[in-house]
Amino acid sequence: MSESNVVGQWVPATGAGDIVTGAARYCPDIDLPGLLTGKLLYSPHARARIRKLDVSAARQIPGVFAVLTQADIPGENNYLYSQADQPLLAIDEVRFQGDAVAAVAALDEATADAALRAIQVEYEVLDGIFDPLVAMKAGADQLVEGEDNIIMNQVYRTGEVEAALASADVIVENTYRTQWAEHAFLETEGGVALVDEEGVVTVYSSCQAPHRDRMQIARTLAMPESMVRVITPYIGGAFGGKDEAHVQMHAALLAVAAGRPVRLIRGRRESILTHVKRHPIIIHCITAATREGRLLAVKARAIADAGPYHNATHEVMNKFGEFIGGPYSVQNLEVETIAVRTNNPIGGAFRGFGAPQAAFVYESQMDDLARKLEIDPLELRLLNGVETGTKMYTGVVVREGQAMKASLRKAAEKIGWEKRDQCERQPAPHLRRGWGMATILKGSGMGRGLGDHAGVVLEMHRDGSVVLLSGAADMGQGIITILAQMAADRLGVPMSSVRAVRADTSRTPDAGSSCASRQCMVSGNAVLAAANSIRDSLLSVAAGKTKISRDRLDLRDGRLQVDSEPHALTIEELARRALFWGYPLHAESKYHFEYPADVPAGDYRFSQEVFQFCTQIAQVLVDVETGQVTVERLIAVHDAGKMINPGGVYGQIEGGCAQGIGYALTEELIVNEGRTLNPSLENYVIPMALDIPEMEMDVLEIPEPVGAPLGAKGIAESPIIPTAPAIRNAILDAIGKPLYQLPMSAERVLTALDG
Repeated sequence: MSESNVVGQWVPATGAGDIVTGAARYCPDIDLPGLLTGKLLYSPHARARIRKLDVSAARQIPGVFAVLTQADIPGENNYLYSQADQPLLAIDEVRFQGDAVAAVAALDEATADAALRAIQVEYEVLDGIFDPLVAMKAGADQLVEGEDNIIMNQVYRTGEVEAALASADVIVENTYRTQWAEHAFLETEGGVALVDEEGVVTVYSSCQAPHRDRMQIARTLAMPESMVRVITPYIGGAFGGKDEAHVQMHAALLAVAAGRPVRLIRGRRESILTHVKRHPIIIHCITAATREGRLLAVKARAIADAGPYHNATHEVMNKFGEFIGGPYSVQNLEVETIAVRTNNPIGGAFRGFGAPQAAFVYESQMDDLARKLEIDPLELRLLNGVETGTKMYTGVVVREGQAMKASLRKAAEKIGWEKRDQCERQPAPHLRRGWGMATILKGSGMGRGLGDHAGVVLEMHRDGSVVLLSGAADMGQGIITILAQMAADRLGVPMSSVRAVRADTSRTPDAGSSCASRQCMVSGNAVLAAANSIRDSLLSVAAGKTKISRDRLDLRDGRLQVDSEPHALTIEELARRALFWGYPLHAESKYHFEYPADVPAGDYRFSQEVFQFCTQIAQVLVDVETGQVTVERLIAVHDAGKMINPGGVYGQIEGGCAQGIGYALTEELIVNEGRTLNPSLENYVIPMALDIPEMEMDVLEIPEPVGAPLGAKGIAESPIIPTAPAIRNAILDAIGKPLYQLPMSAERVLTALDG
């Protein structure tokens, strides 16, 4: 087979022209005849009992077509991620500021607002629980009657942890706190629903898992899934926040009740107050080592504030537990992961999925350990880093681990790590400069014990053009583009010949959720398998026509190749001949990622098996009078296995680093007794363009040997993970004072300086 001429090329993202010109249609842009405006009435209290709910006045307002309460839901009244414990519309109690009690559909926004104001709700305000440590105590008030406030308590232990701690020459022990963080995607949550003349409910949904959405909508409507269709139009960002359902079911319920199409879009304030956030976690961690710096043990206890419902909390904390040992050879490890109900905002899926919180801990511990041992932080990491063949503390053996140490060395070379002390450390009396690094690992795929599969359909027409059908949601990570690249490359046609259809449950096969850095692997493998089937038909026709051995034939640049030289036969002609003689040019493929059927006893059962490694190094300038931290440079060296579309890879790294800077320094939802005090982008401080430093990126292409198509691994999540600990360690280097809480605001830097 000849060398690729599509894979590995800088290809513009599919639909990029529509996006930058404004032609792309998102949920708020969808307009249908008779379209109504949908809205939800939310609780004004963090916790209260509903004594009375009267919607009769709202239903009498002219222009109001539907007003729904929980009694009007024909099917199941709940969201479903892993456990269905959050109601779509509150039944008898509200448990956080985002619980909805009623839904309305009206002619326009003003009428819908009037309907919400007309709904009479009588609440009995109850004492809430807002501190997870209080909620954990024996005898604490139960947020859900008959159920424990502790919704998860798991301990994983490998090796002889206590013996290793007792034998250690040095111990580093600290407590860390991370914050609620907002996704802040440009497009807030939304859905547009309609019922056609055959009774099929179609929902346009800004979501990451259209087939799972279809299942949830059908459950809510008490309808067969065959009567529900979900289409994902362009998605204006997600970052994990649209992996969990939001208003899709409400829009569908209103459309059915009103008999007209309904568009329900959350406003920005509404989105911040009601949707899931990155979990705040309190982590106590002990790291033990020999005097030479060899890691002996890690012992951690993490307590996550889940809010009142499960959502993705179990899964997030499972991943936290998987990564708390870092990319290091640690033979003795204990991690206890606890999740607690409170009346605070709900925690859920967010880019990195528990790994950013874990990395902040283990990479801060490494620098504290290096300072205690007076060892260079780079050398300490190189001493303990995993390699190919290392058995991780989870029990998984690293199949390809070169990138761990290679990324460290490359990043150190790019920033001039060995010469950093030659730079001006105090450019002014009030300024201090420092450098810090963080190296991490991130898995690709769902992990052991979970279904990890995707299907695709490919069809080539007689003119050589190709239609690619995939249910993978593209929310900006570029999955549609790289799948089209793989198909074009394998079939020897230009990218312009491949039309990728956006996810639509009535047309595209289920690809699972666009999460866990998995779509490149599972959908990519499915595309290659389907393309190979069509390729086989084309080459069979070519061999029959030319009488040339198959092993000398290839497809490239739109025509047949013989011994790597162009032949007169074009792929268009081969396609015509194949269809004439009945060779199949339609292929369906489903790929299953193969995990062990049974996880060995003693292994961490949720672990992934394909890893990305990456290192970031930050150079910061700290104003010791104001506490202000400026990131002057950021080096990011990431492992992608194989870049299918380099432009997409570098774009993900740049965006992830920018998001990581916000997580490190400025972004924090301020919550007081269950109420979010800064529910707008005016006072939830996201880095602006001028806050992003000179960024130097490099990508290592060390192919993954098993399970990754063409050796390619995911890249979308890993860039956000090392940024905060790299900046933290740079601040430590600059001022000599450690910080243990995110974000590392100016106030917290000053507090650290004050001791």
